[in-house]
Amino acid sequence: MGLIKRVMALNKSEEINIFKEYADVFEGIGCLEGEHTIRIDESVTPKVHPPRKIPVTLREKLRAELSRMEKMKVIAKIEEPTQWVNPIVIVEKSNGKLRICLDPRYLNTAVMREHYQLPTVEEITCRLSKAKYFTVLDASSGFWQLKLDEASFRLCTFNTPFGCYRFFRLAFGINSAPEVFHRTVGQLFEGIEGVETYTDDLLIWGETKQQHDERLRQVLERARVKNFKLNKEKCKVGLEEIKYLGHVFSKEGLKPDQSKTEAVKRMPTPECKKDVERFLGMVTFLAKFIPNMSQHTEPLRGLTRDDVAWQWRDEHQHAFDKLKTMLTEAPLLRYYDVNLPVTLSMDASKDGLGAVLLQEDKPIAYASRALTETEQRYAQIEKEMLAIVFGVERFHQYVYGKEINVESDHKPLEVIMKKPLSSAPARIQMRLQKYQVHVQYKPGKEMHIADALSRAFLPVTSSLDKDIEAQVHMVISNLPVS
Repeated sequence: MGLIKRVMALNKSEEINIFKEYADVFEGIGCLEGEHTIRIDESVTPKVHPPRKIPVTLREKLRAELSRMEKMKVIAKIEEPTQWVNPIVIVEKSNGKLRICLDPRYLNTAVMREHYQLPTVEEITCRLSKAKYFTVLDASSGFWQLKLDEASFRLCTFNTPFGCYRFFRLAFGINSAPEVFHRTVGQLFEGIEGVETYTDDLLIWGETKQQHDERLRQVLERARVKNFKLNKEKCKVGLEEIKYLGHVFSKEGLKPDQSKTEAVKRMPTPECKKDVERFLGMVTFLAKFIPNMSQHTEPLRGLTRDDVAWQWRDEHQHAFDKLKTMLTEAPLLRYYDVNLPVTLSMDASKDGLGAVLLQEDKPIAYASRALTETEQRYAQIEKEMLAIVFGVERFHQYVYGKEINVESDHKPLEVIMKKPLSSAPARIQMRLQKYQVHVQYKPGKEMHIADALSRAFLPVTSSLDKDIEAQVHMVISNLPVS
């Protein structure tokens, strides 16, 4: 224990030294050389969206945030005609301040994508077979480090109660932004060995401590010269095990982040035959990925027969625990592939939400949570929409910037999601605006995993929900702001 504490103290000391020596790299917002051009399909007719009403209690906070962004030269106020005007989405952060996000859904239909290929976890892993020391760096304010040319910042005009503004930097929400930023960062650190980039996250690794440190300093020196800024709070320096892209990298190899499978691990013991049937439905769906599954399910299958009285014995508990372990072992969760489509299978029960992220019908990660007392009073359609929000926000790192095929056993959801924002569900739909969601109906009998998770949820106090509780303050209106 003493040795572990000394190693942790040493790593912390190294972090402090790095942050002190390169303090300028961890301050402010960077500004990389050159200007980015957002190319659009000229056949798409420009559109001016009417401004949305902002709650009175948030107006002064909005004014303050606009002023702050102006001082940073991220945006500027305009008073000239423009063909493209986008609405905004306002998010109140946990510290009470606002985040202003462009809502360029219509503009995105005209944006011409580069389709620059992002690396897969498998590709990165192939280069890490000898890695023993790791650092993860995070770009500060990400896309804002890229300047836009004049034609592009005119496209990124948005309206507010205080007039129109335009982004001078690449705005979050533009559908080409993730791949553009990834390409830029990759080119920025090209030529430095042991550096992996994925959008705004950098992984530096080395076979020895000395090699790792040399590579890290090369990266920080390059960042200093190119005016590329890093977020100190999100950087992890010189560790022997580190989380990156939803996985844990270590000298022993690659394994999934255990928090991804927490929902399955903590499924409560069944209390009736129906609970067992739900659990077995999930197991059966996954049986083709795990050898000899039938022999492990036999004790539980016997409990579901009509001629067998309900009595939970040690043999059933053992089989249940064994199956949960098998469901969360590394071979089961396939590596996420950025080049494959993603499917979100979700469900909402009367008490909880469940979601599983799939690629080629194979699970990437599971998640579930309980509904709050307020949410339990929602109409079923609102619960189903909330389940989508929970899923995409929980799996944000996988689904952001991609088309998401959402499977739901609630038929009306497929219809309502195709309509404009309106009525009660609007407050929930607003949280989906930055995602490309397509809802497809799927019969409940085929939704084994999501259905089981929604009924075997984690407590609402779970850390899984912390990012889910951000409130979007917005009133949708087709009338101009007075």
